[in-house]
Amino acid sequence: MNESRLLDANINRAAEGLRVLEDIARFAFNQQELSAELRGLRHTVRDLFRGRESGLLAARNATDDVGKSTSGQSLSDQRSGLRDTAQANFKRVQEAARVLEEILKAQGEYAAGKRLEQLRFTAYELESRFLPLFQRTLPAGIYGILGEKFSRGRSNADVARQMTDAGVRIIQYREKLKDKSIKAIYEECLTIRRITADAGALFIINDYAEIALMVGADGVHQGQDDLPVSELRRIAPGLLIGCSTHSPEQAEQAVRDGADYIGVGPIFSTQTKEDVCAPVGLNYLDYVAKNIHIPFVAIGGIKRETLPQVLAHGAKTVCLVTEIIGAEDIGQRVREIQAVIAGAE
Repeated sequence: MNESRLLDANINRAAEGLRVLEDIARFAFNQQELSAELRGLRHTVRDLFRGRESGLLAARNATDDVGKSTSGQSLSDQRSGLRDTAQANFKRVQEAARVLEEILKAQGEYAAGKRLEQLRFTAYELESRFLPLFQRTLPAGIYGILGEKFSRGRSNADVARQMTDAGVRIIQYREKLKDKSIKAIYEECLTIRRITADAGALFIINDYAEIALMVGADGVHQGQDDLPVSELRRIAPGLLIGCSTHSPEQAEQAVRDGADYIGVGPIFSTQTKEDVCAPVGLNYLDYVAKNIHIPFVAIGGIKRETLPQVLAHGAKTVCLVTEIIGAEDIGQRVREIQAVIAGAE
């Protein structure tokens, strides 16, 4: 039995996994402290076996490793995004640390084994701090929705540019196939993705998950009669997923299904959607503000004069559709709304 091969393989697994995580923290998120902690763990793994490098290297036999063919045929290392990569590497580090811990204890090196045990628990704690870095959320303020039908003849791209120029940091595209071809929708979304990316704004597409993925949008928004959030998460794990809700039951289900945020409304009567349900009023908004822990956007019939009421009932992110895109001067209207929001803070 060659226990040195066991040690060598798992030292490398742990150190390699920690290096991947260290670089993600450093370069993807600019997290100096987290990157430094991961680097410290990597050096701890190497330092525990300092002086044994020659023996470990001599035991290495990658050529005859029976696991190579199994690994080569496996698809378990497929990744659906950087978050998935990070999670997989945390598991790699934790599992390798457990193997090292057990082998060292079996060899009578109990103190070193306990240090590996502590390293494993540290990796669990770092994972709980690391993975939330991937969770995108809704900025407070205006949630802009496009709609050429209400835009005074302006194109969606023109309206998106005017809104982002005025400081709107969330733009949702919401057009229907009965009004535009799927190709036209795709091409518009490509243009608006460039506009929002240049402005540092989130771009969310209503309904069309495939287009959201194709153009590199930040998220997709679903209604109650659209694709289930839980299933959409499987095919688009990297997207921010929103879900329209009209009742406490729907809000709670959206949370269980894994929605990143919910739409709460329509608060008041609205004419911007043909299939909209009856107004849910401020009582439902009160319920969500008190009981739902994920972000939400208040939407539906909100005007400048009713906005203070909506803000007073707990909304931090608000959507005023025609009030903005139907204004003669979109930039000025956005600034007026922003002033109302700032005054309520």
